[in-house]
Amino acid sequence: MQDDLPSKGTKVKLIIATIKPFKLEEVREALTEAGVRGMMVTEIKGFGSQSGHTEIYRGAEYAVNFVPKIKLEIVVSDAAVDQVVETVAKTAQTGKIGDGKIFVLDVEQAIRVRTGETNDDAL
Repeated sequence: MQDDLPSKGTKVKLIIATIKPFKLEEVREALTEAGVRGMMVTEIKGFGSQSGHTEIYRGAEYAVNFVPKIKLEIVVSDAAVDQVVETVAKTAQTGKIGDGKIFVLDVEQAIRVRTGETNDDAL
């Protein structure tokens, strides 16, 4: 069973954050300064409270049901979670609707493919 195996490294968390696209570089710089060594970035579309909006293009009005966003996925040690969440929230905030969301999830196991290191050691 997996529980019987010794666990090397400390436990880690997955932080998933959605932010406005123009905030990406500012958030990346702030996270680098905070000691984050890596992240995954995906361009996504979605909606929340704002439920999309209407725009006018070449004289025609049309509905934009999904708003462009950036999804960040960052895996950090338990000890770093609060600082990383605070950094993302503070840096990504504009005070306007659609600033994004942050979710923190437990990661059962992390493995660095090249070396076989696990959990916090794999980061």
